[in-house]
Amino acid sequence: MFDVEEIRKDFPILGKEINGKKLIYFDNAATTQKPREVIEGIKFFYENINANPIRSLHYLAEKATEAYNEARKKVAEFINASPEEIVFVRNATEGINLVSFAVPFKKGDSIVTSYLEHHSNILPWLRLKEEGINVEFADVDENYDLKMEIYENLPENTKLVTVTHESNVSGTINDVEKISNLVHKKGALFLVDLAQSIPHMKIDIKKIGADFAAFSGHKMLGPFGIGVLYINKRIHNILNPFLEGGEMIKDVKLNRIEYADLPYFYEAGTQNIEGAFGLGIAIDYLNKIGMNEIENYEEKLKKHMFERIKELKKVKVFSGKSKKYGAILSFNIEGLHPHDVAYLLDKEGIAIRSGFHCAQPFIEDKLKQNGTARASLYFYNTIEEIDKFIEVLKEIERKV
Repeated sequence: MFDVEEIRKDFPILGKEINGKKLIYFDNAATTQKPREVIEGIKFFYENINANPIRSLHYLAEKATEAYNEARKKVAEFINASPEEIVFVRNATEGINLVSFAVPFKKGDSIVTSYLEHHSNILPWLRLKEEGINVEFADVDENYDLKMEIYENLPENTKLVTVTHESNVSGTINDVEKISNLVHKKGALFLVDLAQSIPHMKIDIKKIGADFAAFSGHKMLGPFGIGVLYINKRIHNILNPFLEGGEMIKDVKLNRIEYADLPYFYEAGTQNIEGAFGLGIAIDYLNKIGMNEIENYEEKLKKHMFERIKELKKVKVFSGKSKKYGAILSFNIEGLHPHDVAYLLDKEGIAIRSGFHCAQPFIEDKLKQNGTARASLYFYNTIEEIDKFIEVLKEIERKV
């Protein structure tokens, strides 16, 4: 039985007061709060395990190595992958950048991204554009669903297609399995950004069929500074090095380097070991609740939020229009800058995001806005919090 009140007891920060008001945390698309198990788990690591793994044979190093390997295994099982396909990085941004360096692009190759992307899935490709790589952008329709024509007729010499699974602005959930099939029919590689979707739904990377997938631990209850890049093992042998140094080699001579196999090939130097350990605990927590339970509960929250926002007269909503969408409400109030909306909500203890959300081309070119306010939900939020949020917005609206 999903009991949100019992779940909330696991998150110490949710009991905090802001400006004398009980915290309502609606900035989950930016980062999620951490359950006590993750917080105490990281403390346990430093007090009982702390050592540099792999390099040494002493007791602590062996325990750290076991913990690191176990975290990799948990991540792999969580997305239906093999451990050797899981590369630990800092975040989804680093994972996507890694792909931009690892894939052997050549002048004249084409990359297809989309208007729905976070800057982290735009800027690495624009850098390559300066090196003679063609970069195309899949467009969106009036409901912010991707137009499929570009995937059905990919540009000549398409090397890579990359797309977000879920937009962090419109909440659009893309049919990445369909896109993946179209991409592979053309012999191109496929990268999916899972940063917004993986905290909220069950992901089967084999079913999606991606060659690469990136996501961040901190958006799924884990610590900051740890992320994952999935690399399908069938393409391991075509990739270039990214960073070079310790642990990503088998043998080094001054005139010859023999590199390690994946995933270590992309884990040069000392990694964020405690971050991986904490991410493993976060995955344990998500599994304990159940991703299907989380998705079903959030569906109720989402429907309630989008129904109640209709009660406001001066609010324009920019999300929830797609065929399938997540629990992200992007909106503006007539006569107020989104930063003002966020400031006024914060006075009432309600935390939201405002601005471009690192998706400036989409917001400026497609929404025709100078930023939006954004409320994003997670499974520890409640119907009562949404009702309070709506009532505060009504009061703000009355004063405009």
